[in-house]
Amino acid sequence: MNIVEQVKNNVRIHNNNNNNYNEHDLLLHYNTTTLTRRKTSSAEKCLKPRINARLMVLSMLMVSVLAFSIPPTLYLIGQQQQPLAYAQQESTSSMMSSASPLPQPNANNTILSVEATNGLFEPAAGLSNVFGPEGVFAMPDVFQCADTLTCGVSAGNNGTFTGTFEEGNQNNMTSYEATYTSPVTYGPHQIEGHTYKITLKDTQWNSIAAAEPTRQPEFVSKVDGVGFDQIQHGASNIDRSDVPQLSNMAFLYGHATVTDITNGNNTIVADDVFTHVMVGHVMDEDTFYSSLRDEAQSPTMVFLFAINIPNDTELPGVGSLSGEEAQGFTPLPTDRSLNSPPPVAYPVTIPEPREGQVEAPAPQSVTWPVANPEQPLLFTFLVYQDTRAELTSGSDGTSSSSSDVAPSMNSNDTTINTSNTGDTTAPSGSGTGVGTEQQNDNDSNEGSNNDDDDDNEDNGDNDNDNNDEDN
Repeated sequence: MNIVEQVKNNVRIHNNNNNNYNEHDLLLHYNTTTLTRRKTSSAEKCLKPRINARLMVLSMLMVSVLAFSIPPTLYLIGQQQQPLAYAQQESTSSMMSSASPLPQPNANNTILSVEATNGLFEPAAGLSNVFGPEGVFAMPDVFQCADTLTCGVSAGNNGTFTGTFEEGNQNNMTSYEATYTSPVTYGPHQIEGHTYKITLKDTQWNSIAAAEPTRQPEFVSKVDGVGFDQIQHGASNIDRSDVPQLSNMAFLYGHATVTDITNGNNTIVADDVFTHVMVGHVMDEDTFYSSLRDEAQSPTMVFLFAINIPNDTELPGVGSLSGEEAQGFTPLPTDRSLNSPPPVAYPVTIPEPREGQVEAPAPQSVTWPVANPEQPLLFTFLVYQDTRAELTSGSDGTSSSSSDVAPSMNSNDTTINTSNTGDTTAPSGSGTGVGTEQQNDNDSNEGSNNDDDDDNEDNGDNDNDNNDEDN
C-alpha cells in the first residue's frame, strides 16, 4: 500500500468511512504517518497504534489553534508580506477547493482629469466642409484646405481645455471648460479676434428645443453620455465614418454654453448647442483591421465640437433650411455608418469553453441633433494638441497619468488625413459637474424609438430606421 493509499485509509477510518477528504485531513495524516515511521523502533512496534492515536489528537489540536489565531490571508514569502490577490479574505481550504474568480476592474468613482493647450480651429469635420474652400461658408483667405486635420489654424495662444470625465456620470462630476480665439467672423456671436469660453451644460443627447430629435446611439446610452475606452468613428462605423478612427480614453455628448469673454466681457452668445468631446489618439486603421493592434498615428489630443445649425432661419449664402436639412451636415446622409454595422461578420459565436452568441450589432450611428432654431449658427471644431490626462480610480485615490505633446499639426511632417484616418500643470479634477436627469426624456418621447431597435434586430442593419427618420 503506497503512502497516498495509507493516508486515505487513515482518513477513512477517522471519518467513519466517509470518503470526503479535505486538505487539512490529508496534510494532518500524511505528517502523522511520516513522523510515526521515523520515530518508531522495532522494540516499540507494539505501541504504534497507541502512539499514532495520541499524535493524531495532538496534531488536530495544533491545527485548530492555528486556524483560529491566523488571519485567513495567504502571503508571499520574501515579498514583504504582501497578500495574494486571489486569496484575500479566504482560508487555505476554500482557496484550494474552489477556483478563484478573476479580479474585477475597479469601476468605483473612475475619473479622468484632462488639461490641454495649443488648440487648432478646424474648417471642417470629415466631409462636412464648413469654412474651407468651396465650403458651406467658405473662407479661403483663412483656410487653404479642408480635407485633413492639418488644415486647422491657431485657436489663439492662450486657448486651453480643462475637463473632468466621470465614467457613466453617476455622481454628476463630468464638466469641461474650453477657451479659444476665433479666426473667423460669421455673425455677432463669432467675431474674428474675440475670445470665447465653451462650458459643458448637460450630457443629454437631445435638447428640449431640438427641432428634429434623434435616437441616442447604443454606445452612448449605455454610459449616460460619458464613456471610457471607446473606439469610434472611421471604419468602425461607430458614429460618423468620415472622420478618422479614434481610440478614446474618454468621450462625451451633450450641450454647452458659449460665452464671449473678450477683454473681461462675459456675454453669453449661445446657451444650448450640441457638443461632442473626445480625449484620444488617431488610429492607424490599416494596422488595426489587419492585425487588431492599436497603432497610434497621433499623440493623445482633445477633440471638441460645439455645433448648432438653426432650421427655419435665413443663413448667409444658404437660405432657410428645414430641420432635416440643417442636420444633414452631421454627418452627411451618404455617410456609410448610418447604414452599415461595425465591420464584423455577424453572428459572432463566443468560442468554447466560454458561451454566448451576438446575433447582430446594436445601432451605433445616428444623425447628430444639431438643429435648434432658438440658438445661433455655430460651427466650432477644436483640436487641442498638447494634452495631459490623469486617471483616478477607486476610493484609494490611486492614479495614472498620460502626457502627450503633439507635433505641430501645421508642420510638414504631419500627415493625418481625415478621409483615412508643452508641459502643463497637473489637472485638478475639480469643478461643478453636469447632471443627466433628463438624459432620456426626449429619447423616450420619440415615436420611432422602439420601432428603430426592432427594425435593427430584424435585419441586422446598423441604422436603417434612423435613415428613414433623419435622412
